[in-house]
Amino acid sequence: MIELRCIELTYQKPVLKSLHFQVRRGEILGLVGKSGAGKSSLLKICAGLQDPDVGEVWIDGKKQMPVRHLLVPGFEGLAIVNQDFKLDPYHTVEENIREAILHWPYAKRDKRVQKLLRLFGLKEISLTKAHLISGGEQQRVAIARAIADQPNYLLLDEPFGHLDAHLRQKLSSHLMDLRDEEDTGIILVSHEGQDVLGLCDHICILQNGKLSKKYKPEEVYYHYKAPERARLFGPLNTLKMDEELLHFRPDEYKVSTSGIAVRFEKALFVGGLYHNYVRSEHNERLLLYAFEKLTEIQAIEIHKK
Repeated sequence: MIELRCIELTYQKPVLKSLHFQVRRGEILGLVGKSGAGKSSLLKICAGLQDPDVGEVWIDGKKQMPVRHLLVPGFEGLAIVNQDFKLDPYHTVEENIREAILHWPYAKRDKRVQKLLRLFGLKEISLTKAHLISGGEQQRVAIARAIADQPNYLLLDEPFGHLDAHLRQKLSSHLMDLRDEEDTGIILVSHEGQDVLGLCDHICILQNGKLSKKYKPEEVYYHYKAPERARLFGPLNTLKMDEELLHFRPDEYKVSTSGIAVRFEKALFVGGLYHNYVRSEHNERLLLYAFEKLTEIQAIEIHKK
């Protein structure tokens, strides 16, 4: 288990304030926050690449030495993949992975490389040089290289930043396979909450230097307390009713003949469903998910989940 105790970090102003959290092996934890919230700094502290001003890092029950006292930065049993993948551009995909475990016996090393090529869908490009493959493929190679030496924990900094929707889905599947096959604990940071909803077992939100408690994905999506946090994870409708603001997700409604009067504006097909845009009687624009165009809609009732 990775455990951070009372972590504090200050640059020109406080970045992390009395922060605590735990991540167990086999758990996928998402750290979500806006750009500049301190997510990357927190990941570096976890990995043993940066010292906090105050606080301790414990890994599997052992207190870790300050980074400034390490001969080589980085805690044993952890691997981190930053946004610059640090591959050898003129070596092949297979060579990039193999180089991480040159100290292994040959037979065991080859078996490990072949397993990772399979696990991350890299077999077909195994003999291609790294500078000739796509950004998404480079990212998968970087992750395979990072876990080649079988770390207990994998830390990923903005892993979906270079990927389109299809590749995000594929990478999510690869990471879940990794967790299931090797019991790897995974921490990933992202400024896009929607990227982590379907992947993570738990999600924490980093805001104003404070880290929230762990939430289940369904909790953080539907049972939010602050609209600002809720919008990190997807669209949120806002209606003014009786001098109060009412917030609801695009699927938290039912079409009705009475209730909140709305008029249809337009619908966009996004594959499998429609994004229907309607206007309230106060001209508030609302987004409603449906399997059809709601051209005849007259009113809705809000049903919170």
